[in-house]
Amino acid sequence: MIVKVTKEAVERIASTDKPIRINGELVGGCGMNVEYALWWDAQGPEDEVYQVDSLTFLIDRETIAYIGSDLLTIDYRAQQGFRMVTPQQILAYGLQLKERWS
Repeated sequence: MIVKVTKEAVERIASTDKPIRINGELVGGCGMNVEYALWWDAQGPEDEVYQVDSLTFLIDRETIAYIGSDLLTIDYRAQQGFRMVTPQQILAYGLQLKERWS
C-alpha cells in the first residue's frame, strides 16, 4: 500500500517524532461498520511501517484489509478534520489526531 499525506495534513500534524497509528476496528451489531482513528502510538511487532516525509505511520494487517485499497490519502480540511480517502471512497472524516487513551 502507498500512504500519501496532503500538505494540509502535514501542516496540521506539525513536526512530531512519535509514530501515528492508522487504526480500523469493526464496530456495531448486525450492521457491522469499520470505525477509523488516528493516534500516537508505539510500533508493534505486526505493524507495517510507512514513512512519509518526516512522519511515520503504523498500520496493522487487519486495518490494511479493511482499507481495501493500494492507495490511502490522509487529508485535513478545517470543516471536516482529518480524512482518510482511497481512490474508491472516503473511509472516514472528522478524525482527530490524539493520544491513544484520551
